[in-house]
Formats: sequence, structure tokens, C-alpha cells
Amino acid sequence: MRGITPDELRRMSVLDRAVLRVGRARYYEEMRLLIAAGVATAFPGEKEGARDGEK
Repeated sequence: MRGITPDELRRMSVLDRAVLRVGRARYYEEMRLLIAAGVATAFPGEKEGARDGEK
């Protein structure tokens, strides 16, 4: 089994659970930013002034 079990979470202090919650939120925000950067790199969109078939 990986991670922290529900029983271990119940035994933790409120402060320990808060630290885990903040860490998880930071992790997911960092993953969101990395994925957005990867998508922007892979699909760079139109350049400024490249309308009407100009490139």
C-alpha cells in the first residue's frame, strides 16, 4: 500500500493534516502550471499579425 492510510490520517493532529492539505494544493497547482506550459509549447497558437492566411 502507498501513501497515508485513513487510519493514520485520523490519528494525526489537526496541524499535521493542514500541512498535508497545503502541500497537496501546492503540488496540484504546480502540476497545473507545468501542463499549461507544456500545452503552450506544443501548440503555440497564431503569431501576432498572422491573420488571413499570413504566416
